[in-house]
Amino acid sequence: MFKKILVPYDGSKHSEIALNKAIYLAKLIKGSEVVILTVIEEVKAPTLVFDTNVRNYKTGEATKLSSYLRDLQKDIRYKMTNRLDELRRRYDNSVQIRTLVSVGRPEVKIIEYANNQHADLIVMGSRGLKGISKFLMGSVSRTVSEKVNCTVMIVR
Repeated sequence: MFKKILVPYDGSKHSEIALNKAIYLAKLIKGSEVVILTVIEEVKAPTLVFDTNVRNYKTGEATKLSSYLRDLQKDIRYKMTNRLDELRRRYDNSVQIRTLVSVGRPEVKIIEYANNQHADLIVMGSRGLKGISKFLMGSVSRTVSEKVNCTVMIVR
């Protein structure tokens, strides 16, 4: 049935709800595994301003924008890795959990993982955009549900 349950996790309230639902399901399905995937969007700047000086967010010192963005990316990855470690420790006694951090566009990385690693179920949150906002901004959950080879459960 649902042996590999993928949960895209960004730390939001919606992804917490999805994770709790996935953990609940995994407890009901003996031998299932929950894979918590965090995708960090790559931070890029236009080439024209790449060597502009900016103030470092930690030290306040002047630094090149390229260096600033690289440091910011590392800091985000470090913090999300720590958060995923906390989640693994919280739930690991009750279900099998694996955590992953990837860099790229969330919908692309989620689809790649689900299809390449043969996820049986994706449980993901939805921000609940409606109307024109949903149309203009798109929806990661909608894109994922249209392009994966498994069942997708969108929770609110």
